[in-house]
Amino acid sequence: MSVKSLTMKRVLVVGGGIIGTMHAYLALQAGFQVIHVERDAAPGSASVRNFGLVWVSGREKGAELELAIRARELWGQIGSEASIGFRPNGSLTIAQSDIEFTVMQEAAAMPDADIRGFEILTKQEVQNLEPLLAGAYVGALRCTTDAVVEPNLLLSGLRQKMQENENYTWIANFDVGNFIHNETGNHITDVTGETISGDYLALCPGAAHAGFLSEYLKGAPLRKVFLQMGATIPITEKLGHSVADADSMRYYPAFKDLSLDRLPPQSLLAKEHHMQLLLAPRLDGSFTIGDTHLYSEPFSHEIIEEPYEHLSAVISNIFGREFGIGKRWSGIYSQSTSSDIYFRREVAPGAVIVTGAGGRGNTLSPAIAEETITSWAL
Repeated sequence: MSVKSLTMKRVLVVGGGIIGTMHAYLALQAGFQVIHVERDAAPGSASVRNFGLVWVSGREKGAELELAIRARELWGQIGSEASIGFRPNGSLTIAQSDIEFTVMQEAAAMPDADIRGFEILTKQEVQNLEPLLAGAYVGALRCTTDAVVEPNLLLSGLRQKMQENENYTWIANFDVGNFIHNETGNHITDVTGETISGDYLALCPGAAHAGFLSEYLKGAPLRKVFLQMGATIPITEKLGHSVADADSMRYYPAFKDLSLDRLPPQSLLAKEHHMQLLLAPRLDGSFTIGDTHLYSEPFSHEIIEEPYEHLSAVISNIFGREFGIGKRWSGIYSQSTSSDIYFRREVAPGAVIVTGAGGRGNTLSPAIAEETITSWAL
């Protein structure tokens, strides 16, 4: 194929999801020529099936939180450059009982609470911010560093911005079947035999662990996670903050040292499906809601209705009104099972596989990509 003849170093990025797209975006900003390939006509996996949350509040103290804070800075910069629907809206984790509120007060007293932007709000203070939240609850833990983007705009908005730069090339329907490294660099070949060459290579496959990558991922500390989500029917009233319930504190590692054993027991359904309420307001007036987590493969293709009924009941209690669900869907993401924040493996000089950030991939993606690009720019 014909490519631009430039003396600058060339980066090949395989994968059009958020991890791959952030690698392309930051490599371009760092002065590389970028060839960005995707096996489908457009990405359709976890990156477009999630909440679009930039969720600093739940990240584990230490290295993960530091990476999230850096990612949040980068999201702010990127959101001012590209049309991705970025809003620094913050979040409210709602306490529906006095015990939940007490545990949230513990969170607001953590040593890194100020870095996260935590503050405790009474019910009246919550309603002063968000009149829509008119249900039965005690108060909330607010996080001012959380933010949100629009999943349906995110990847296309980033590509549109990159395509303003002559050093970026986007190639859809390029299904990589193999790659090799030799003295001339890194080379990817699609299933038709077409080859593209570059100096550096980022393989960002998401949950696609099979094919030519299987030999490099054999025994890797990775698992796939199946989740169900949905979206409410749009309304005209506006909700500024993203919303979570106290079950999210069981799920996110930021809160693991708190008195979680004091929380009311989960319902059997919520426990079985590892459920929490996360709710992200969309620009069209709908709310993206979820989610469930299943870890044992093979996953069923069926969408189960009971989790949506549970989520609807929680939402109704917090808002004091019911919302119809207009869309339902499922997704699968790749998650690291080791103590590492995500999975990175160098498979050849200048060639890395980056995946396994599931559950925090959208939040951390720009900082993850920055770590890769920085190593190449040294």
